[in-house]
Amino acid sequence: MNTWLTVLTSAAVAVLVSGMITLIDHVLERRARRAELLLTKACEMAVRRTDIVLQVAKDTGGGVSLVDDVVNTETYYRWLKSLLDSGKLPPDADKGRRKAS
Repeated sequence: MNTWLTVLTSAAVAVLVSGMITLIDHVLERRARRAELLLTKACEMAVRRTDIVLQVAKDTGGGVSLVDDVVNTETYYRWLKSLLDSGKLPPDADKGRRKAS
């Protein structure tokens, strides 16, 4: 009886440890996917902004000053991350909106 109790206890501990490792793995993978999706969408937004600015310049005949897409991507990434985390844009986002106007 003592041997069976040891085997069953060991199996239960193994299932518990395996479940915890799986849970941690899922949490880390979900976090990585979220960051990857945020970065992808931020890149798309930055490229789209550049396209819009170039189209407006072309339509109006005016000159434009472009910001590198990587800089815009970083800004959009921070903004999207803040929106997901707190539901609000970061405090420095207001400065960016004033410049764009």
